[in-house]
Amino acid sequence: MGKSQSETRPGAGGQLLDPRGRVEVEEKGLAPRLESLEGTTVGLLDNAKPNADRFLDAVGEMLVDEYGVEAVERASKHAAAVSGGSLLPELRAECDAVVNAYGDCGSCTSWCVHDSATLELQGVPTATINSDEFVRLGQSDARALGLPGLPLVTVPHPMGDVSPDVVRSRARDTIAEIAAVLTTSRTELDDEYRGKFLGENEELTDEDLYCPL
Repeated sequence: MGKSQSETRPGAGGQLLDPRGRVEVEEKGLAPRLESLEGTTVGLLDNAKPNADRFLDAVGEMLVDEYGVEAVERASKHAAAVSGGSLLPELRAECDAVVNAYGDCGSCTSWCVHDSATLELQGVPTATINSDEFVRLGQSDARALGLPGLPLVTVPHPMGDVSPDVVRSRARDTIAEIAAVLTTSRTELDDEYRGKFLGENEELTDEDLYCPL
């Protein structure tokens, strides 16, 4: 809940109001993590950003071939800047964990983090993919949702206009971290990711809200 801030300056004869407000939110815990990925079903949540499907295809293949995941379940949003809606209960019912890709602009980052926070709070461990240009915004959003330690796995920005080979290479570069995010204890994850991209008392700058590319 936001609260406005005010200040009275001596001799000014009035009250100065700061319209930015202050966010006060109760912190919540991450979902319990899996002991192992072997024999599990992992959901792949595609938010319809260009190359999200290719990235998740590669991640799913690696999870099955190299980490013993039994099956992957695909779920695709029709647009990036909307909630996962009914896809989230389906993923919760059918999957042991989820990989959610990906945030690489303002609105898609916010909705990506919102969907991941919903899954985490419903007990589904989730690896959230975020481009490095917008990861500070992602952590700010996670903090506002009460999950400052939400694990965000970064990929280089941009993702949308790179070749399929580059997408696969980036999936390769992140697969170990994705697996760790789904199987490391939530206490360790919270310690690692809380403040990783945005300090506890640090605020976003204008540069965090748009991409220079």
